[in-house]
Amino acid sequence: MNKKMIVLLGLMPALLFAVACGGTETIVETVEVEKIVVQEKEVVKEVPVEVVVEKEVIKERIVEVEAEKAPIVAAKEADTSNISVPTSKQSGGVVHFGTKSVGPAPGLNRAQSPEMLMWMSVSELLFRPGAPGSAEAKELVKPWLAKSWEMSDDFMTATVKIQDGVPFHGGNGTLSACDIAWSLNDTNGKTTPTSIHGQAGDFAAFMDEAECTDDSTLVLNFSAVESRWQTMLFNGGGDGFNVFSEKLYKEKGEDWMRENIVSTGPFSVGKWLVNDRAELNAVKDHWLNPPKIEKLVMVAVPEGSTRKAMMSTGELDIADLDLRDTIPLLKAGFGQSSGQRQSGVTLHLAGNYWEEKHAQTGEVYAHPTMIHDIPWIGNPFKPSDGNNPEGMNDQDQARMVRNAIARSYDRDLLNEVIMGGFGNPYYVNGFFADDPNWDDKYVYEYDPVVAEAMLDKAGYPRGKDGYRFEMPLYGFTTTALFEETADALSGFFEEVGIKTSVVKAAYAIARPSMVGRTNTTPTIQWCRSGLKVPYDWPRMEEETTLTRGGFGCHMENPFVLKTFQFVSEEADPAKRLDANLELLDYMHTEALAPGVVTKKFVQVFNPTYVKDWPQYVAVQAFYTGWELIELK
Repeated sequence: MNKKMIVLLGLMPALLFAVACGGTETIVETVEVEKIVVQEKEVVKEVPVEVVVEKEVIKERIVEVEAEKAPIVAAKEADTSNISVPTSKQSGGVVHFGTKSVGPAPGLNRAQSPEMLMWMSVSELLFRPGAPGSAEAKELVKPWLAKSWEMSDDFMTATVKIQDGVPFHGGNGTLSACDIAWSLNDTNGKTTPTSIHGQAGDFAAFMDEAECTDDSTLVLNFSAVESRWQTMLFNGGGDGFNVFSEKLYKEKGEDWMRENIVSTGPFSVGKWLVNDRAELNAVKDHWLNPPKIEKLVMVAVPEGSTRKAMMSTGELDIADLDLRDTIPLLKAGFGQSSGQRQSGVTLHLAGNYWEEKHAQTGEVYAHPTMIHDIPWIGNPFKPSDGNNPEGMNDQDQARMVRNAIARSYDRDLLNEVIMGGFGNPYYVNGFFADDPNWDDKYVYEYDPVVAEAMLDKAGYPRGKDGYRFEMPLYGFTTTALFEETADALSGFFEEVGIKTSVVKAAYAIARPSMVGRTNTTPTIQWCRSGLKVPYDWPRMEEETTLTRGGFGCHMENPFVLKTFQFVSEEADPAKRLDANLELLDYMHTEALAPGVVTKKFVQVFNPTYVKDWPQYVAVQAFYTGWELIELK
C-alpha cells in the first residue's frame, strides 16, 4: 500500500496611547545613545527564477544619525487583586461555554461554514490527529471515520474504506461511504458552485467529484497532487466539512435539512437558538468516544468583558476570551486548555499580484494594482515607473521599501504590550522561529535608523511635512488583536516618516477588492500560511492563484506557487525541506509578508469544576475534543 503523508527607541504617540488604553503604565528612563552608524556593506543575493540564477549587488551608503534620548515603555503587570477562582455554579455534568455568538448551524455544508459543529464534536470526519495523552498524540493523521486508505501510483486517487456500523443520531440509520461522498461534494465549490462553505475553495483547488463504489468504499478523485489531503479533510481553515445523511436529505428535503442537524459525533444537538444558546447532549453509547460530560451548553455573550465577569462569578465554566482578559484569569489561578494551535499575526503588504495566469484554469489575469505607483508594490512587468532611483528598477525599489518596513517596528515590545508576553516575535509569514530548521539570519532586527536609510535610498526622502509617503492599513474588527496591532504599527511607521491611517472595518468590507485582486491596502491578519506546521509541509498556497474567492493573503507569487507545487508532489521529506528553506530565504529577502507576533489560542476553564481539557494537536482548529473534558 502506498501512503503519502506527508521600544523601544523613538516610540510614537499612537503606541503610547494604545499602551495606556491597554492598562499599562509608562515608565520613563534616560537612555544614553552615542551614535548609530550604518557601515558600507556589499550584499550578494541569489534569486532563483526557473532555471536561471540572477545576481544583484546592492551597495548601501554610510549614514550617521544622532539618536535622541527616548522613553522606555514597559507593560504593566495584569491586576489580579480583585480576581479569584470562584466555585462553579454548575453540577450534574453540565458544562457552560461562553462564546461571542451562536450562529446558525444548518445541516447542509453548502449553506455556510458550519465550523461550530466540528468544534463541538457533533460531526465526525475521515481523519483526525492522534488522541491526547496517548503514544500517538503527536501524529497528525489517524483514522476516524476512515478505516484504511490506499493511494494510486500517480497520487491522483485515494480509495478509502470506512468504519462499519457507525450510527447517525436519533436512530436515522448507519453511515455509508455514499453519505461521505455526498457531504464532500455538497461542500466542494467545484462540484457545488453555490457552496459558500469555508472550505469550498480549498477543496476545489485539488479535488474532483467524490464517489462511492459500495457502502464501505469511498473514492476520492484529485485534480492536483495535494500531499496534505488527509489533514485538509479534517482541518482545513479550522472547520472541515461535516458528514450528513444523504438518505435524510432525499427523504426530508432541503428545507428540513437546513433546520435539523443529524450527524455521527459524540454529541447530538438538543436546542439550538441563534444568538442565544445551543445545547448539545452526550451520546453515551458513542461508537468511539463517549463524552465524559453529560451536556455542553454554548452561551452567546457578545461582550468579552462580560464573559470574563461570568467566569469570575462561576456562571461560565469555559470561555473564549481576548488575550487581555485571559492573562489576568490565568495569573489568578484559572486553568487553560492544552494542545491549542498557534498562529502568526502578519503584515501582508497587499497588491503584489505577480502571477500572469491562473495556475489551474490558465485564465490570463490583468494586473490592476500594477497601474499605480505604490511604494510597497513592485511591478515585474514594467522595469521603471518613472520615479526609480538610478540603477534601481521598480522591483528593487519596492523590495527596499518592504525591507525598511519590516525593520521599522519592535516585535519584542509589541509582544509585551499587546500580547502580555504570551506570544513571540514573528518574522517571516509561514515560518516559526522555534522550529529546529530556523536560522536567526532571518530575523528582521528592529532598527529605525537602518529603515530610514533604506527609505532614503529607495527614493522616498522626507518631505516638508516630515512624511515620505502615505500608507493606509487595515485593522480588521474580526479580533481586537488586529485592531491593536494596526494602531501600534501605525505609530512605528509614523516614526520613520510613513504617514499611516488605520482603517478599522469588518473583513466583509474589504473582501470585494480582495476577490477582485485590486486591494492595495496592507492588512494585519493571519492566513493559514501563518499556522504552525512542520517545515517540510506544503505551505502558502493562499498566496498564489490556487486559492480563490478572496481567501488569499493579497499576493500571487510565481516562486511561491512553484515551490508549493513541488513540495506537494515530492515524496522525499529532505527534498521538501530544502525547497521550503529556499522559500524561507526568498520570503525573507522580498519581505512581502513580514510577521509581527505569534499568538497561542487558549481557552480558560474553572478548575473547581473542570479537571482538565486535553485537546487534539490540531493544525488549524480552534476547539477540539469537547468529549475529552474531564470534571472533578
